[in-house]
Amino acid sequence: MKKLFSLIAILSLAVGFTACEEVQPVDNHDYEVVLSATKSAILADGQESVNFEVTVDGVVTEEAMIICLNDNTVLRDAKFSTTKAGEYRFMASYKDATSPAVTITATPTEQSVSSVVLTADKGEIMANGTDIVTFTVTVDGEDMTSDAVITVVNYATELEDNTFSTDVAGEFVFEAKYGDTKSNQVIVNAVAVDAPTQKSLTLTASTMRIKADGAESVTFTAMYGEEDVTATCELRTTAGEVLESNIFSTTVAGTYNVYALYNDTRSNTISIDAYDPNVTYAYEIGKIYEVNGSKCVAYAIKDNFAYFFSMDEADLQWSTENVYCNCNSSKGEWNTYDPFDPRYSKAEGGVRDINNYPAFKWCMEHGEGWFMPSSTELQWMWDAISNGTHRFENDSVAAYNKLLTDNGGMPFVETYYWSSNETSDDMIELIAFMSDSVVCLEPMKTYIYTVRAVTRVQL
Repeated sequence: MKKLFSLIAILSLAVGFTACEEVQPVDNHDYEVVLSATKSAILADGQESVNFEVTVDGVVTEEAMIICLNDNTVLRDAKFSTTKAGEYRFMASYKDATSPAVTITATPTEQSVSSVVLTADKGEIMANGTDIVTFTVTVDGEDMTSDAVITVVNYATELEDNTFSTDVAGEFVFEAKYGDTKSNQVIVNAVAVDAPTQKSLTLTASTMRIKADGAESVTFTAMYGEEDVTATCELRTTAGEVLESNIFSTTVAGTYNVYALYNDTRSNTISIDAYDPNVTYAYEIGKIYEVNGSKCVAYAIKDNFAYFFSMDEADLQWSTENVYCNCNSSKGEWNTYDPFDPRYSKAEGGVRDINNYPAFKWCMEHGEGWFMPSSTELQWMWDAISNGTHRFENDSVAAYNKLLTDNGGMPFVETYYWSSNETSDDMIELIAFMSDSVVCLEPMKTYIYTVRAVTRVQL
C-alpha cells in the first residue's frame, strides 16, 4: 500500500504536468462524500473482512480513495481485514473533499488453549544482581515463551524477557499469561548476600602545628577500620616525599600535607604547619580574638597569614542566579569580592548585585576584610576543629564547640559548608564537616547550605 502523502504528491505532480499541456477548468463544486461500511466489527483472524462503499452527492463511485487513518494507507478493492485486534478509522477522499471517519473494531479471536505451563531453571538465586533465573512457557506442550507475558505477581511488574535477577532478598512469585489464559505460579527465593565490610583508612596527628627546629615533632597514627596499621602503611607528603617513620620533624618552615597509603587505599590528608621558632606570633590557634570588627577564633597560620572563623554561621543560598563569577581558591580573600569589585567582576555593565548572593553578603556584613572562605581555606578549618581526624564526633570538635557556645557563639554542625569555589555556572564546591568524609561536593548555587565567615591578618 502507498502512503497517503505520497499519493497526494504524485497526484499533484500529475496535475502539474497536465496543466503544462492543457489548461483545465477550476472545479469549485462542494462535493458531499459519504463513506459507509457493511459492518462495524470483524474478527482479527485475517479472514473476516468489511466492505466499504463511497457515494459522492448520493451517487456510488469507485473513483474515491479510502484511507486507513491509523497508518495513512490506501485500501485496495474497498475491503479490509486484519490479524491485529484494535480500532481502525477510515476516511474517503474525492478531489478536495473528504468524508466523515468510520470506525471498525477488530476483536481478538478466542484461542483454544487447554494448558499454559510456567517453569524455571532454578528455584533459588543469590540477591546479588547477577545470578539469573530463566523461565520457559509452554502451551499445550509447545514452547511459546517468546509470545507469553511473565509477571512478578507480588510486585505487580512484567518481565522484559524470560529472565530475572535482583539485588533484593525475598520471595518472588511468577505467573505467565498466553492470550487470556494464565499459567501456574512459580516461586523463586532470592537469598541475601553478605556485603563485604568497607573499611576506611584514617590518618590522625598528635598536633597540627610544630616548631621548625628539628626537635619538636608530630606523631601520625593510621587506622584501617579498627586496625592500627601505622607500622605497615606508607606515609607521604603531597609533594611526593616518603616519610621515614610516623614521627615527623623538620628545620624548614612551611606547610606539610601528609597522607597514608595502605593496600591501595589512601587516607585523608592532614596539613601540618611547621613555623619558624624565631618568629613571635601574635595569635594562637584555638583562641578568641577581636579582628576586623568582629569576635572570632584563630584556626590556621598559613603563608604568613593568620586565619580566623566567625563565632556564628547561617543557612543561606550561595546565589539566587546561576552565572559564573570567576571565583577560585588561588586568589585568597578576593574570592569574596570577585562578583562585586569592578576589577574582577564579569557582570555585564559593572558589578553584580550583592543582594543576589545571600551567603556572600552575610559574610561581608561581619566587617571590612571578612569573606567567604575558598575550599582550601575551608578545608584548613575542618582540619583544625577535627584535629585532622575528619571525624565530627571527637574531643577536638567538642572543645571548639564548647569554646563557641561558652562565649555566645554558634557551634559547628555535622553538615555541608559553602566555599567560594565555583566549578561551573551553577555548581559550587562544598566541604563536608562529617565523620569519615573529606570530599568536595558540587551542589547547585541556589540550594541552601551552611556558611561560616572568615578573615585573615598578615603577620
